[in-house]
Amino acid sequence: MDRVIELLLTNQALQWAVLGVLLLAATMLLILFVQYNIDRAKGRHAKFLWFEVNAVPPPQSAIEKQEAPQPSITGKNVNTGQNYGEIGDKYTGLKQREVTQEDVQYLTQEIEEFSKRYAGRINRSHITLGYPGCKETTNLAKQLYPVLKRMGFNKIEVCTLQTFGVAGRKFSVSNAPDNSIMIEIFPADNVE
Repeated sequence: MDRVIELLLTNQALQWAVLGVLLLAATMLLILFVQYNIDRAKGRHAKFLWFEVNAVPPPQSAIEKQEAPQPSITGKNVNTGQNYGEIGDKYTGLKQREVTQEDVQYLTQEIEEFSKRYAGRINRSHITLGYPGCKETTNLAKQLYPVLKRMGFNKIEVCTLQTFGVAGRKFSVSNAPDNSIMIEIFPADNVE
């Protein structure tokens, strides 16, 4: 042991190495205590390298408040979902729009006007029905499909279309990417 102490006192490189190890150990302890205080303040287990200090357990009353009440089901085949036992979907979102006779007259007039205005440029092999694809516009498109069949359009192509709401309007007539007549269905979120 005396020889190690004597070697440390005489060799300057060894002195720097010992000083580096002591500084490293002091830095580790400082970080340990800082991290310990941060973790304890946040209510977590304090852990640094191989050191671990358990946090104070929360009071029993806090644990009881966190538990969600469990429903007691005594019957057979009881549905506890959002529909509370009623079979079928209940649409609780936007009010479903319907295709009215005024809408049919408006579409007939707009299609005729569009056909006259762009007579030489329209692909008349089919008509395109474009809508965003949400539940409300899909239902409206399903109502519009037989109306277009009655108007004489036997081939109806459907496409998903990003449309934006226009206040007070359900439909618009324009040209599709393939130059056919396109009926655009607007979403209901902006319709009064």
